[in-house]
Amino acid sequence: MSQAQIASHQPAEPIEPDEEGSLVRSLSAELPSALGNLLATLVVLASLFFGIWSLVATWTHNPDSALPFFQVVVAASVVSLNALYARRTFSYVITLIGAVLWLWVSVTPFLPLFQVLFQAVTITIMLVGVVFSLAAVQLSKKPRF
Repeated sequence: MSQAQIASHQPAEPIEPDEEGSLVRSLSAELPSALGNLLATLVVLASLFFGIWSLVATWTHNPDSALPFFQVVVAASVVSLNALYARRTFSYVITLIGAVLWLWVSVTPFLPLFQVLFQAVTITIMLVGVVFSLAAVQLSKKPRF
């Protein structure tokens, strides 16, 4: 191409990805500060309640009367930390759903192969929820034009 052709060539308009319909964009909507703090506090208090209930049941040699202690500690830690970090949004809902499903799978008797498979799937859902939540919080901090 000659210099004249290059100078007359108009660059194409940049194509921006459509984020308006994406899951991350919908999760990045900001909540009012008081409501976000209240929801995060409720999640943390519920996590503490289930953790203490499971711990007491384990200590009193009645582990069947509560949720498994290890799963409760891991799920409560992940969900609580995610809720505290993303309290301005409700983007931690996927993490919360994954944690509840993981706890449900943990107490439901399945064949060992299905137990491992379902636990792997629910842990993956929980971790994907954390990634989506982190991305949604970052997106909520960017200005929207």
